[in-house]
Amino acid sequence: MNISIFAAVGSGNLGDELILKNEIILLKKEFWEDTQFRVFTYDIQDVFYRDPQVSYLEYFPIDFRNIKKLTRNITNFKNFVITLLWSQRVVIWGWWIMYDSELQSVWNPLKQWEFRTKWARFLRKKIYFYAVWIDIKQQENFKLLGDIFKNAWKVTVRDQKSKDQLKSIWIDSHIIDDPVLHDNSIDEKKWNVISVHASRTFRTSDFDSYDFRWKKIWLALRSWYFWTSWNTQIEVLIIEELCKYLESRWAKLIFLPHSFHPTDTLANDYEFMKQFLTLDREICASMWEVYTIYNHHLVHTVISMRLHSIILSYVYGIDQIVLSYSQKTEELLKKLEQ
Repeated sequence: MNISIFAAVGSGNLGDELILKNEIILLKKEFWEDTQFRVFTYDIQDVFYRDPQVSYLEYFPIDFRNIKKLTRNITNFKNFVITLLWSQRVVIWGWWIMYDSELQSVWNPLKQWEFRTKWARFLRKKIYFYAVWIDIKQQENFKLLGDIFKNAWKVTVRDQKSKDQLKSIWIDSHIIDDPVLHDNSIDEKKWNVISVHASRTFRTSDFDSYDFRWKKIWLALRSWYFWTSWNTQIEVLIIEELCKYLESRWAKLIFLPHSFHPTDTLANDYEFMKQFLTLDREICASMWEVYTIYNHHLVHTVISMRLHSIILSYVYGIDQIVLSYSQKTEELLKKLEQ
């Protein structure tokens, strides 16, 4: 079996890289163990998951309006068509793939997916939408969404909202777990959430009942989700207050960034959390370092905000205090508690 995967990898996001890793493992179980994969990535030089059965190709287009990249884009388009011809299944997945706008895109990202799926259908390939998350806000884009999903071989989604949006345009789908929930092969997991707080309303006093003395507390935070006014100055004050509060309780602080996005500063946890460093605070500097912290259980407690921090803490049995910032984290917590 030959499978091509259009994935949201190569942008420095640990969660997306681990989705790919576990998706490939699950697809091998669904099809055959000797399945060969070709994965499209945004950065061919930045490969997180390596497997002898997996090769990587650069997406087409890459900065299409830049005339200096014309030759590169011609090569990428050629590789795109050759890979589709080689494939017996075309797998499309990813967090935030099906949505209305994207800062770094040349086109509306939905137009990009329409372009790719049109080519796959033209070449008579079976399209497998794998654990996609859909968030369409503009009514005029639902027709485009229907064009992307029509005649799909199989459609799976990650949440009820995605399922409902597809149902509204007469596309059947079913919900599956986030692939990262399979990152630890141990079947029995235990509920390890100490407490849950809304990120926009929590106060440090909410943590008074917990014993932080002499513990390493790992902070998996992200920007823009700490205050309803979207005021970055208030957000900085809130996080600094949290850090000082934990240190006053004799905790050792280490920042645990999940995103190292090379161009989008709003998405880059590492750049965001660096501003809170002091001589006594540390920060992990790479995705592999962060991943090692989880799967080698090198942590006492995580204050989890990133969705995949919640998942990794859960699957590796690490105590966590959750700062929930959206519907997707709320839905995940309900699922894990069950």
